[in-house]
This record gives sequence, structure tokens and C-alpha cells, in this order.
Amino acid sequence: MKKSLFKFTAPALAVGLALSAHGGVSAADNKAEKAEAKENKAKVSQSFKKGSDVSHRLAPVEKKVFTVNDILVELGIELEGKEALTIEEFAYYQEQVDSVFGKLGAATNQLEAVTKKFDDNSAEVIEVEVSISSAYAAAQLTQEYLNSLEVVEEVPEVDVPETPEEPTEPEPTEPVTP
Repeated sequence: MKKSLFKFTAPALAVGLALSAHGGVSAADNKAEKAEAKENKAKVSQSFKKGSDVSHRLAPVEKKVFTVNDILVELGIELEGKEALTIEEFAYYQEQVDSVFGKLGAATNQLEAVTKKFDDNSAEVIEVEVSISSAYAAAQLTQEYLNSLEVVEEVPEVDVPETPEEPTEPEPTEPVTP
């Protein structure tokens, strides 16, 4: 019983996208957010003096994660319903999954560079960390699904000319005598 890849990856992608879109902060955390905002006010104003803020630095990381999510959705749609792949198809899809992991690694490294310069406990940084984690989980599920598919050697189709049927001669019939 194979389950659809999309059924596996959709929840992970949805969580990542939802937290990215909403900032991961609920109304109940409003007081904590205000207190954190006062503490980080000096850091934020200092970052504006330097000509960049954490949001500006996180934008390329978020863009990489969104690109990865798009690729994973496309892969999920392409792989959905397939039970077997040719060697060439498997190599193509494996290359796509490897590319996704490479982009996620680059996004993680870029995020680490940002957190060295800015507060790594800010809501924006945590939001991006969650997005990256969700994308990693979806990529792992895609890899597992790809590995579960059967890889078959493609048998070239050979057009075999049809041999014309030899006409059958009617069997001689004996004349009917009265």
C-alpha cells in the first residue's frame, strides 16, 4: 500500500509556509513580544545604522526556502502515482532531490551567518529556522518515496514486423452424391 508523496509532504510544507506567513507569534505572546521588542530596540537601531536589518539579511534565505518548497511540490506531483521508474528517470529525480538538499544546506549556512551578526532568538530568525526544518522534512520524505519506487531497466521497444498470415487453403470437400 503506497501512500501519495503529496500526502506526506503537504503537512510539512503547510506548517513551514503557515509559520513563514504569520510570523509564528500568536496574540497570547503579545506581551512577551513587546518586552522582547524593547530589549532588541538597541540592536535593531544599531543594525539600521549599519545599513541593513535582520529582515533584509533573511530575505535571500527565505527565497531559497520558498524555491525549495516549489521544487518539492513539483516533484511530488510528478512522482505521485508512479510505481516504477527507469534508470534515467530515477537519476533525474535523484539529481533534483540532491539539488534541494544543497539549497537547504546553503540556506542553513546563510542563516548561521545572519545569526552571528543578529540576535538568533528573534521571531524572524526562528520563523526561518522552522521553514528550513519543514523543508528538510519534506525533502527527506521525497527521498524516501523516491527510494521506495522500483527502478526498472528500460527495455527498448522493437518493432517486430508482423508476418502475414499464410492464406489457408480450403479443405477439399467431397462431392455430395445423391
